[in-house]
Amino acid sequence: MTVLQIQSEAGKSDAASSSVELELMAGQCAVVQCNYEHGRQFIRSVLGESSGLGIQALYRGERLRMNRSEIVHRVGCCFLDDGLYDRMKVADYLTFLGRLYTTRMPASELLTLVGLEGHAKVLISRLSYSEKRLLNLARSLIHNPELVIWENPEQNLDLERCIILRKLITALVDRGKAILVTCSTMEQAMFLSEHIYRLTEGGLYPVTTQDEPEASEQTVQGTEELDPESEPNVSRVTVAKLEKLMIKADDKFVFVDPADIYYIESSDGLSHIHTSIGDLTTAWTLTELEEKLAPYQFYRCHRSYLVNLNHASELITWTRNSYSLVIRDDKKSMIPMSKTRFEEIKNIVGL
Repeated sequence: MTVLQIQSEAGKSDAASSSVELELMAGQCAVVQCNYEHGRQFIRSVLGESSGLGIQALYRGERLRMNRSEIVHRVGCCFLDDGLYDRMKVADYLTFLGRLYTTRMPASELLTLVGLEGHAKVLISRLSYSEKRLLNLARSLIHNPELVIWENPEQNLDLERCIILRKLITALVDRGKAILVTCSTMEQAMFLSEHIYRLTEGGLYPVTTQDEPEASEQTVQGTEELDPESEPNVSRVTVAKLEKLMIKADDKFVFVDPADIYYIESSDGLSHIHTSIGDLTTAWTLTELEEKLAPYQFYRCHRSYLVNLNHASELITWTRNSYSLVIRDDKKSMIPMSKTRFEEIKNIVGL
């Protein structure tokens, strides 16, 4: 059942003929990856405000406007700059807000969902930043909304609260909620949902896995011999090939040592190679790169990621079906991993 549609405003006079950019169903989470400004404009557009993005949102076929009481009671929102009543206790705060609605979830249930059940009698002022963010998420759910809209909920959360957030999203999806969130990185997006969109100045579009274009670069490794019969003026010599990838970047070729590669990410038909000396982009597919890098302990942990296991430092369990590898780079990048891949890698490392 469709709960929310994001459409191009080009055909807003005739909603039936408008181009649908995003469709959100009950029991589904959709993630829009974008920067802060685009994310704020996107949510304003979804909530019926003017933003200049050229999109509009339809909630169950009607324009979504938060000034209508029947919609306010069915949509829950949480923004980065939402405030709290610091002088109130956590449970009292949720109970107080719950009185504004005829349908509401018990404060105790909400606190359990967001991992704050042990903080019910704590003053809000004494909560950490991450705990306050989770309390605001609980506030957005207090009236048991059908549609949930969150602005970059993982931003600046500590690791423990990220785990809680991801489990919360899974629990809400299981309850049939429709969830729309923004986030700043593609890694975060892939942890939160399989339904991912990217928002740029060029518009909103779904993120798809890489196709299989014909390779335009070459891998050089091992040795080969020049054939003197085919080249009569060349003496028979053995030419040693470099054990490196030769990547075409703009108007030049760059030699990359596989040992310097942290991980490779597939996005928008290209492979983005993250290395200790910088980032490169190639038209090679992940499948092609996986074959070329197999001798160097690279592992396909996700359909869109290939990682160098020599740079993996941690393996984190988020939920029963969600895992990630932490890479030993400057950003401590977290790469998503499916349950099947998790079982495979346990066998690889002998667990």
